[in-house]
Amino acid sequence: MNSERPLWLRERRLRLVGALDERRPELANMYESALALLESSPRWMSERTRVSLISHAMREVMNRVLSAMARPMTPVFKPTSADQIKKLPELLAHHPELDLERKGGGQVAVPAEVAVAMAMLFKAAIHEKRRIRGDIAALLTDDDNDGHAAVERWVAAKAFFVKWAHLHDHEIDLASLPSDNEMLTNIAIFEELFDGVITAFFVRKHAIQDLLAEINATEGPADE
Repeated sequence: MNSERPLWLRERRLRLVGALDERRPELANMYESALALLESSPRWMSERTRVSLISHAMREVMNRVLSAMARPMTPVFKPTSADQIKKLPELLAHHPELDLERKGGGQVAVPAEVAVAMAMLFKAAIHEKRRIRGDIAALLTDDDNDGHAAVERWVAAKAFFVKWAHLHDHEIDLASLPSDNEMLTNIAIFEELFDGVITAFFVRKHAIQDLLAEINATEGPADE
């Protein structure tokens, strides 16, 4: 990490690395790798690859830190929307007469089998969206408020990294790539919010330890 960074920022990053390393070392290494790549620009690495690797690392950190911090996680809806989508071609092949794009308005008759599949897919998609925000809220808020501003900031930062982690099927103009400052801004959102989480954790931990010490100090010797 660049020693020219402000002392408070260097200290914060050391705290985050320590907290991640304690719970899941590979996440600490991912986070440090993202920072190291951001601080350098290897001659042999294209800028698109550099942006992709930084974004991939941060996306993984932000995704996996939720379970690493042992917060309550919303159960996964089964079957997932991805699993259901894989079965759609086979399902629709059973009903070649079905025309969901029929022009002219009016209602479209849908076989019961297809209607049930659509209902399940809608339920899975809604559940998965709520699950993602709910799990983030469990990490960042005291009341699991998935509409909290902190949740919105986390979701936006993660969406940024998801966008730039993938290469897609076409070349991207170098001028459209995010700048180092843009990447730093989104990394800083993770750092600020996660630092608040671990700070609150240690405050509670110390409070409990102080309370236990006080209780133990006031207890008399055990009866013989």
